[in-house]
Formats: sequence, structure tokens, C-alpha cells
Amino acid sequence: MKDTFSEIELRKLDLNLLLVFSAVMRERSVSRAADRLYLGASAISMALGRLRDTFEDPLFVRVGSVMEPTARAIAFWQELAPALQNIDQAVRVSKPFDPSTTERIFRFGAPDDLEGLLVPRLIGRLQAEAPQARLVVRHSDFRSLLRVLDDDEADIMLSATPESGIENRHRVDPIYRERFKVLYDAGQLGFSGPLTRERYLATPHALLSLDGALESGLDQKLAESGHKRDVRVAVTHFPTIPHILKSSAMLANVPGTAAAWFARQHALEIHEPPIDFPSFEVALLSHVRVTNDPAVDWFRDLIMEEVRSLALATKD
Repeated sequence: MKDTFSEIELRKLDLNLLLVFSAVMRERSVSRAADRLYLGASAISMALGRLRDTFEDPLFVRVGSVMEPTARAIAFWQELAPALQNIDQAVRVSKPFDPSTTERIFRFGAPDDLEGLLVPRLIGRLQAEAPQARLVVRHSDFRSLLRVLDDDEADIMLSATPESGIENRHRVDPIYRERFKVLYDAGQLGFSGPLTRERYLATPHALLSLDGALESGLDQKLAESGHKRDVRVAVTHFPTIPHILKSSAMLANVPGTAAAWFARQHALEIHEPPIDFPSFEVALLSHVRVTNDPAVDWFRDLIMEEVRSLALATKD
């Protein structure tokens, strides 16, 4: 392995310039790169100017609202990205982690059925154990969560374990198995108690749909047994569903942990579905690049404790 390098060439750059290049490459936007690095847009522009002078190449060309990399930038990024990861790993491993003094920014993704329940718990733990740390929470969308981890946009993502796409570079830490529950408002539907299959299928449904489709994997399961439900509404956020149920004669299938919370907060009926839908695994996902990062290890353990506690607290 080559273990020498040119000090003369490297003196033309500094690590801050490389971090700016990395941020613009990831974000394809000067303003978003500035937000990522907590700098002003003018500082990013000045750094890009220095990089362009050094490489004698535009590096990024504006196409509409996107900063597209040139061929020279893409070639450089292929070499730079793993080098930055190695530097980051070396610094983190060599520096002992103390949660009581860390100023680390933890980046975490959560699905919106659990975000409102889990994040206040995490904030409480951080304030008590890592008072100088900061937390950035983003939506955990199963369609993009692996890309988010690959692009180093989050340390850890909480999600149902994806059925495909997981590779050796992804770490999966299972937490618990989840099952769907049926929620409805007894006053709106004019009855209470468990539903028969016939009533379940005949009653209008509200559905969570991230892509706008009026069906989900549950509908595929129903179709296998020759049944079809009556989906009338599709929304993109789980917390919207209890408000729909309180004002409409509908029911909804909601993951059990969130369903128990919604039922308590909104006085909704919660029951087992009259059809045996499969359970699914809830897990923490991360990239192997942070596997030996003591800060991420600590944060992962903290999240797992709070998720398990939350799941237990909402059991029947």
C-alpha cells in the first residue's frame, strides 16, 4: 500500500476546503451545503473559488437550481470520499467519548408513527446525559433510508427492516416485532368491540401512503385470500389518521405501538384485525463506517433502550 504523499501538493488545500467540496457534492446546493456545515453561503462560495483555482476546473456548474459536478469533480470525489471517511474514523477512534462533555450533533431518522412518541424521550435523555449535544431528526422513509445512510446524512435510522437493498455496508440491529392494530371511533361507526371480517372489509378505510397509492402490502395479503377492502383516503403522515377517524366513519390499520398511543390520546377503539396480517421487524439501521464510533455506539444503545421502553409502555 502506498504510504507516501506530496506535502507540496497538499499544502495547496486544507481540510476545511475538502469538507466544503464534500458538502456541495452531497447537497448539490451552496445554501444546503452552508446549512450542513453551519457556515454562511458566502463562505462556501469563497471556498469553491479557491478549489476551482487549485484544480483549474469549474468543479460545479449550475443547472437550474442544482450544482452539477464536472467530470473532474466526480473523479476527485471517488478518491476523496473514502479518504475523508478514514480520517473521520481515525479521529473518532483515537478520541475517548464522554457524553457529559460531547458537543456532537447526532443525526437520527424516525418514522412519523413513532417520531412524536420517541423524540421527547431522546431529548430528555440527552439533556440529562449529554447536555451539550445536539439532535437533528429527519423522517425515516423506507424508500430512501439506505441512500440516506450511504450518503452520510444520518448516523442511525429507525425503520421497519427493508425487504431488499440491504448490503454488507449496512448494519441492522433488530429491536422488536410489530403488528398492525385496527383503530376507529365508536361514535362515528355506531358500534364498539372487535370487528368481523365482513364489517372490516365493508367499512371505509384511511390509509398511510407515502407514494399516493390507494393500496399497500396489506391489500396484497387480502388479495391472496380473495378479499378487497374499501380504501377511501390516503395520507402521507400517520398522526393525521386519528383526526380523520374522529371526524369520519372510517377505520385504519396502524402499527401497534403508535396505535395504542393514538387510542389513548384520541379515545379511539383499538382491536386486533380480523385477518391475520404478518408482523414486521422494527430495527435500527446504520452504515458500517460508524460501527466503531463510540459516540454512535452510545447513541444507538440509548435509542434502543427508549424504543424498547416505549414499545413495552404501549402494550395492552
